[in-house]
Amino acid sequence: MSSSINGTIGVMVCRRPGSPPFAEKHYLRELSLAAEKLGMKVFVFCPDEDAGLPLAQAAGNRAVSIKGYRFHPVDGWISGSFPLPDVIYDRCLHGSGQESAAAGEWISRLSQQGSKLWSRGLPGKAKVHQLLKRSPLLRPHLPATIRYTGADSLSRALLALNGSIFMKPSGGSHGRHSLYISLKENHTALLQGRDRSNTIFRQTIPAQELNTWVRSFTGRRRFIIQPYLQLHNQDGNPFDVRSLVQKNDRGIWSITGIAVRQGAEQGMTSNLHGGGTAYPALPYLISEFGEEKARAIMDTIRNLSVRIPPLLEEGFGRLGELGIDFGVDTRGKVWILEANSKPGRRAFVLTGDSKAARRSVEHPIQYARYLLLRQLRRVNT
Repeated sequence: MSSSINGTIGVMVCRRPGSPPFAEKHYLRELSLAAEKLGMKVFVFCPDEDAGLPLAQAAGNRAVSIKGYRFHPVDGWISGSFPLPDVIYDRCLHGSGQESAAAGEWISRLSQQGSKLWSRGLPGKAKVHQLLKRSPLLRPHLPATIRYTGADSLSRALLALNGSIFMKPSGGSHGRHSLYISLKENHTALLQGRDRSNTIFRQTIPAQELNTWVRSFTGRRRFIIQPYLQLHNQDGNPFDVRSLVQKNDRGIWSITGIAVRQGAEQGMTSNLHGGGTAYPALPYLISEFGEEKARAIMDTIRNLSVRIPPLLEEGFGRLGELGIDFGVDTRGKVWILEANSKPGRRAFVLTGDSKAARRSVEHPIQYARYLLLRQLRRVNT
């Protein structure tokens, strides 16, 4: 390969109903078009038996193709068979342990046969929190976080946090399955949040039934418990600030864009999958806090956005992009809510930030080219 590299990127996505059978069609379409302009080719595949799991390399035997899909500007998505990719871009948003295991097996097999992994993933929110908490700079911006392990952990958290807590899955959930609990003086508990299907709910139950209810709500998923932070605007709508940080064509972290995501009043979360919308960050914050304080908040978010990625790489391995979500409480204090190694980028389309939207798609291609060129230089030296 030369500097005008013609590598292939295999985007791994989990199979979902529809035609073609995967989510994020708009992003993957834009990624495919951007790749063509930058001298790369993209195809999309699902890590299951329908794509033909590559056999482990043995005695020179190498699987020759994977079944998947490519995007054509005129004909749309076309199914076909493709050579093993030079780079694996994992966009598989796992809905089950089975999907996670299948994706891991595919990455392992493809890596054995020479494909390069674009980025590792992050572990659960609790492990990420523990790593970030080691930094004296980040620690004041991290809400207290404990693992939910059953009735005892729930009781301890409610006692320590004055009877008001927020629970969410330890793995990514796009705002689904989140829960606010508030104990009331009349021996009842207010429950508010989103269920597994992302539907908003609000109900009150007797406090004595709380442990049973929460155990049923969480099921087998791992959850974390945090204090309930006042992360809403003057009208009562929840909002957060999404900072997208990505590696560029030199393998260097940079902030691609920052946007506010606002959710519905009763939803408790701001994720766009739950029906929220997005706004340019600085004007939104100015309307809430005034110009001087808003600019200070933005400076804090930018500073934290630059410092978080190297720390996560040091602890969990090489990464390519992160969606870092910040909360801003009613006093203007900035909180680090979570980091996502497979972030969406729809917020920048909604805000009309065309520059950030374009770079958010181009950077993954540029970073893939950087990885391949670096590998080529090593081979030739």
